[in-house]
Amino acid sequence: MSKTVTAQKDAAMTTIRKLVDIAKLDVLYRDLYFQRARTLLEPLLSRSSYDYMKENMASLNWVERQLRASVERGDWKRSQELTEQAVRTRTSATANSELMKLGEEVYEGVTEVVIDPFSPGFHVFTGGSTERLLELRNEAVQLLTALERADTEKKDFYARRRADVQSLSIKSGIDQPAEVKTAKGPAELQQEALTALESGDLSLLEKVVQKLMDKPAATETKKEAAGVTAEAVELGDDLNFKFSDATLAAAKELGLTPIRTKSRRHFAHLVSHRWQPSFRKTETRQWSQDQISRLTFPSETTDKSRDAIEFYLLNPFLTSAGTRYQVNLVEEDLLIEDFPEPDSNDDLPQTPLLSALGLETRRGLSRTDIENAVLQHGPEVVKRLSLDPEVFRLIAIPPDLYSLLGRELGWGQKEIWTHFDGYRLLESGKVQALVGGDKRFGGTSDVVSLNMSYSKDSMIARFAVVQRKRLMSWHKK
Repeated sequence: MSKTVTAQKDAAMTTIRKLVDIAKLDVLYRDLYFQRARTLLEPLLSRSSYDYMKENMASLNWVERQLRASVERGDWKRSQELTEQAVRTRTSATANSELMKLGEEVYEGVTEVVIDPFSPGFHVFTGGSTERLLELRNEAVQLLTALERADTEKKDFYARRRADVQSLSIKSGIDQPAEVKTAKGPAELQQEALTALESGDLSLLEKVVQKLMDKPAATETKKEAAGVTAEAVELGDDLNFKFSDATLAAAKELGLTPIRTKSRRHFAHLVSHRWQPSFRKTETRQWSQDQISRLTFPSETTDKSRDAIEFYLLNPFLTSAGTRYQVNLVEEDLLIEDFPEPDSNDDLPQTPLLSALGLETRRGLSRTDIENAVLQHGPEVVKRLSLDPEVFRLIAIPPDLYSLLGRELGWGQKEIWTHFDGYRLLESGKVQALVGGDKRFGGTSDVVSLNMSYSKDSMIARFAVVQRKRLMSWHKK
C-alpha cells in the first residue's frame, strides 16, 4: 500500500472517529453523524466485510479447539490446515483491529441510547458538573471545527452545528439543583396561621392572614391573564410548515398523511410542574405530586388522562434522539401513518415505508429493532420525501401525538400496544422504552415503559416524520 493511500485511509479513519465522538455530544443529529460515518467507512470496511471478519474471529476458539484435538490424535495434515487457518485469522484480526473497532461502533453501536448531557436537568444522570459541561461543550466545538477542515463535503453542516453549540449557555451553579418554589395554597396558609396563633407569633399571623386575603385576587388575576403566562411564552412558536407537492406525492406513496395538530396552549400552566433534578428527593417529589393533584383540568379529562399527565410531569423522559422529551403543546405540521389499528391477530400488509426501513413487519418488534431501522434508513426516507434531514426526522409516533390524534382517528380501541418515540429515564440512569394505547389500560391515555428488548406480537410500530424542532431542548429553533 502506497504512502498516499495509507495517509488517505488514516485520515478517513480519523474523521470517522470524530463523527462517532461528536454523535455522543450533539445527540439530536446523531443519526446524520452516523450516516456520514457509514458512508466514509464503507470503502474501507463494508458491512458485509465487517460481518465476515467478525464471524472469522468468533470462530477462532473453535479452530483452536479443533487444532488441539488434531495434535492429540496425531493428525498432522489436519493440524497443519488448522494452524494455517488460525494464523490467517489472527493476522487479519491484528491488521484490521482499528478498523474493526470502528466497524463495531458505526455498524452496531448506532442503537445505543445516548443521554444529551446539555438537556435541562440531565446533568444529574451524566455526572456533568458546570465545569464538566463546559469541557464537553468545548470538546464538541473542537470536534466540529476539525470536521469542517477534514470533511469539506459536509463542512457547511458542521459549521451550522458548531455555531449552535457555541451559543449554548451553561448555567453556573448547575451542581446545586434549584429548589422547588413552595408557593403555599390556602390550606397550608391556614394551618400556618393557626400555628402562629398558638405560638403567639402575631407578626407572623398578620403576614399569613394578609397572604390569605390576597390569594383569591391573585387567583382571579391569573385567570384573566390566561394565554399570556410565562409558561405559554416558553412554549415557543407554532411548528407550521407547508409541504411541497413533491413531498405530498412521495408521502402518499409511502403511506404517510400530512396532519396539522391543534394547539393545546391552554395546558401551558402545567409546564412549571414538570420534572426537575430536585424531584430525586422524596420530599420534593411528594410536594410536587401534591400540587399536581390540586390542579384543575377540562371537564372531559378522564382519570386515566390525569394519571398520564402526572406520569409525564413527575418523571424524566428522553426522545429517541437523546434530548429531553416534553409534550408539544403548539400547532405542528407533520407526516404520519394514520392506518386503523388492527385486531390483535390481524395481519398488517407490508408497505413501501416498511420496505424502505428494511423491516418485514411492524408487529412483534423490539425497540432496538425499530431504532436500528430508523437510525440507519431514516435520513434516506426523509430525502425521498424531498425534505431536509437537518430539519425533519423519521421516528416512532410520539406519545403526545398518539394521545392527541388517537381520539379523532379511533386509536386506543384494541388490545394492542403501539411503540412510542422515546424512553423513561430511571433513577439509575438506565432507560425503558415507551409503549401504550391498549384499551384495557386507558386507550389513548395508556402509557407504560418496558425493556428495550421486549417484543410481543400484540405490539405494533407506527411512524411519523416530524420537525427536529419538536425534539430540541437547548438548540436554536
